[in-house]
Amino acid sequence: MANVSRRAFIALSAGAFASLVACGKSENATDATGTGDSKSARTPYAFRFASADEGAKLIVGNESYNAQMSQLNIDFRLQKVGGTLDDWKDFATKQVLEFTDDEKASLKTAMAKIEGLITERNLNLPDSEEIVFIKTTMAEECYASAYTHGTQIYLNDAIVQMLNSDDQVIREESMCIIAHELFHCLTRSNPDFRAKMYSILGFEVQDEDFEFGTDVAGRIICNPDVEHHNSHATFTIDGQNRPCAVVFYASQPFEKEGDNFFDLGKTGLVPTDDLNTLYDSTEASNFWDVFGRNTDYVIDPEETMADNFSFAVVYGRNGTNYKNPEIIEAIFEKLS
Repeated sequence: MANVSRRAFIALSAGAFASLVACGKSENATDATGTGDSKSARTPYAFRFASADEGAKLIVGNESYNAQMSQLNIDFRLQKVGGTLDDWKDFATKQVLEFTDDEKASLKTAMAKIEGLITERNLNLPDSEEIVFIKTTMAEECYASAYTHGTQIYLNDAIVQMLNSDDQVIREESMCIIAHELFHCLTRSNPDFRAKMYSILGFEVQDEDFEFGTDVAGRIICNPDVEHHNSHATFTIDGQNRPCAVVFYASQPFEKEGDNFFDLGKTGLVPTDDLNTLYDSTEASNFWDVFGRNTDYVIDPEETMADNFSFAVVYGRNGTNYKNPEIIEAIFEKLS
């Protein structure tokens, strides 16, 4: 999911565009989202737009994600206690909308601009399967701003409107969101690319997902952008260096309408040698040393690197507000 400050974890309405991404901006750059001819532009990845009917089938057809839908996750998404997975599927299909022709044109232009920036930055990116854009209300994911399944990118109309904003900052932030979601498509299509990007933060990727203990697994908030929990990094907890997996978990179960896992979610650390124990990220003295401070979207290396990748694409290596420019530089080095 994409964040707004914490990218996809804040609800976006059509009129609430501000403060979307805490990212750097090139001091001398011109508008990275300037005008372009979407009809003649070539994009690096094949993409298309799903109709509402096709999108409704796709949104409930991601079986690996559906299998992660614990009761906690269903309750938060349906905003009631005791719903079923079938209830959520029925609800989700009703959130899918048709793209307008203007919205399609805006996204075509955005993809063309992203290609131009990738070329300008000399970033050597891997291939991807066809990308499918799907429009929804986002109510099915507690009003995230954007998210992905496989190479499907789900957006609401607010993001598309941002692409056409008169405000340059908002236009660039919307481009960051598209690039952020593109990163998720690339990591799924290219495991080697995923491992290479995670290594920048010191994470190692193993073949098998961790099998967390029942109590830990029951608290995890599933994220459509995080298909696997099979990476770990070393965190210092109580003075000891411990390899840990990173999870996003609920600080309390759903109790009443209005409870939102974006507000109640925390980043947790699960030691790889004790999958029944969950530490809060604040218990690791080196947590920010691992993730860096270019973004506060630090619920998983997938999301943190998606933000950093989007900054590298949209703002380049000379963005002025990078607190950890070495992360951006490492992206350029590994993709040169």
